[in-house]
Amino acid sequence: MKRTDTRILQLTAMALVGATMFFAAATADAKPKQSSHRQLTICQDTEFALCAASTCVATGGIVRDNQGMKHKAVSCECPIITGDNIADLNGGNMKGSCTSSDPNVVYSTFEFSDSFPQLIDGTWQVAPSVMQVCPSQDSFSQCWNWQCERGDTVNGVALADCTCPMEQTSNAFVTQAGQGDPSACAELPVGGPLFFNPSSTHVDNRH
Repeated sequence: MKRTDTRILQLTAMALVGATMFFAAATADAKPKQSSHRQLTICQDTEFALCAASTCVATGGIVRDNQGMKHKAVSCECPIITGDNIADLNGGNMKGSCTSSDPNVVYSTFEFSDSFPQLIDGTWQVAPSVMQVCPSQDSFSQCWNWQCERGDTVNGVALADCTCPMEQTSNAFVTQAGQGDPSACAELPVGGPLFFNPSSTHVDNRH
């Protein structure tokens, strides 16, 4: 009998993040020839919004990236934390720097953390990171490298209001939203696409 091994999917997603961080470290000093080129960088000890476990709401509007492309917009509430984080300084609507000249703006970038602030049952609290795979029929939010405005502080957690694109994928996507509850998949969670069909990843329990 065969089954989908979710541990393999989690390790694959972690490996993709690790590979991206390695590539970013290798190119942190690279100077792009034009703004459309990636400038992957590890931003050291900076404030950033970590939207990895956030769900979002469609605004009905659009958001434009640095190349002028229009995307359906969502609004996401994300915790602001300080530390090393990975960004594409030319991605989204970042302006070539880890920090904004506007003190009310922080960028949504990424770090892989075992635990971080999340909204659980209506309360902001630090909780472990739980990854899950969502089906392709659900849309997701892509907040990496997008601007956020500083918001309120709730339960000691500084929050940001982020405007991000809504996206879809033909296979499935991975998110840390919902603490493993699949209902979060239908709430425009922040996530990233899988580049393979998870139903094709199996283990044989006979051995």
